[in-house]
Order: sequence, then C-alpha cells, then structure tokens
Amino acid sequence: MCVRRLSVVTALVVLGVVVFAASANACSCAPQAPAESLRESDAAIVGRLVGVEPRGRFRADYRYEVRRVYRGEGIEPGQMLTVRSGRRAAACALPRRLDHRYGLFLVEEQGRWLGGICGVIEPRRLWHAVQQPRLYRGSSGHGLAGCSA
Repeated sequence: MCVRRLSVVTALVVLGVVVFAASANACSCAPQAPAESLRESDAAIVGRLVGVEPRGRFRADYRYEVRRVYRGEGIEPGQMLTVRSGRRAAACALPRRLDHRYGLFLVEEQGRWLGGICGVIEPRRLWHAVQQPRLYRGSSGHGLAGCSA
C-alpha cells in the first residue's frame, strides 16, 4: 500500500475514533488541493443527497443518487450509493441538506464507502480537478495517477 493511500486510510481511522468517541471537539480538515484528494480517493462522484439514516448514536448512512462518476469501480450514474459517515458536525459528518448535489471524495473499506465533510467539494471544482492533465499519467486502472497495490 502506498504512502498516500495509507494517509487517507489513517485519516478515516482517526475520523472513526472521533465518531465513536463522540468527542466534543469541532471537526478540523487539513487543507488539500482537489487534485491531490482525487488521487488519494477510491471514488470521486457527484451525487444528490436523498436521505440520511441513523446507525446508532454516532454514525449514519447517507444515500446519494449518483449523477457523475469520475473515479470509483462499480459505481454507475443513476444508482443509489450509501456512504457511512458521522452523524454530527463535530464528528466531521457529511452535510445533510436533502436534494442538494455534492461532490464527494470517498474511500472504500471492507466493501463499504466512507466519507466525511473533509471530502466534500463543489461539483464544479471536482470537474476542474479531473480536467487537470497531469493526473492522467498513471496506470491505476481508473486513468488517474495513483497507488498500485
């Protein structure tokens, strides 16, 4: 596993600790360029939030109707995609505005898509990140520079 992917997984583990510990601390995101987030994610989509289902006290499943797929094996436009995240803003939860379109950088772990507020981007900014030609020089299977297993 390469260093970049490991850093994304580490960030999600830390997010999980925050979510499950129900910390009173506010969420904080490290600044990162959209192109870098794109390279480090397992999926990059634009989706319309259609529902939020609580999963216990600290987690929730966010349901998106996929509009665009820029990266993400097995994700197709038009499908419903479930993303696990925190339930509260202090735990870096995804935004909850129904029928709103969001750009999302996601990580897959054990067959489940995970996300958080630090991986939310305006759909137009996501499109611009995808258009940067320097991203298309790798052979990660998605046409993007990335990690190889």
